[in-house]
Amino acid sequence: MLDSLYYVTFIAAFVCCIFTYKSLDQNFKWFLPFLAFGVVYNFPPVFQLLIIRHTNAWCNNFEDILEFICYATFIMSFEKRAKRKKHMYIVAGIIIVLSVIDIFWIQGFWKRATIAIVTQNLFGLWLICSYYYRLLNDDNEEYIELMTYPPFLAVTGIFFYYLAMTFYYSCFSFMVYKNNYHFYLIAATLLDLNSLIINGLFSFSFICFFRKNSLSS
Repeated sequence: MLDSLYYVTFIAAFVCCIFTYKSLDQNFKWFLPFLAFGVVYNFPPVFQLLIIRHTNAWCNNFEDILEFICYATFIMSFEKRAKRKKHMYIVAGIIIVLSVIDIFWIQGFWKRATIAIVTQNLFGLWLICSYYYRLLNDDNEEYIELMTYPPFLAVTGIFFYYLAMTFYYSCFSFMVYKNNYHFYLIAATLLDLNSLIINGLFSFSFICFFRKNSLSS
């Protein structure tokens, strides 16, 4: 049930992005190809074709890297200080290189690269906290209603996603490889509900963009 609902909300976010595309800021428009990729990648028949040697961990590892690149680039686009943004890109690049090393030479190509995933997520959480700090301490005289502010909504969706993924993959190697049945139940529920949250907030942020531009025109 939750798996099906997750895929439906993924499609809903993609449709919302298409419908509101012309209203979106430039740094939001990359969501369209990213969500299009997600819709195809998570399509059950396609996903089944990616299972090799009884695992799809290998393709999920590379999908995580792509996801990290997209989310990190999006969050860093709100950083106005050029020098600090440059340092952020350098650190992100180092994490990508370390992730590739983890996949091929540390944990193995056919297993989940949990070290890489947790590292990506922790850096993503730091980027988000840095964004929140700048947002709350911005001297901009314009009043911002956070509950309808698209960047805040999208970043918050990513925040909950990274928070849950960090917890999940911190326990993954220990719990999954010991075949802990209760962990499977908790993991399935946590991951699906978390995906519903991020897709829901993405959709709402797109709608807020459309509504704002419609009222101003």
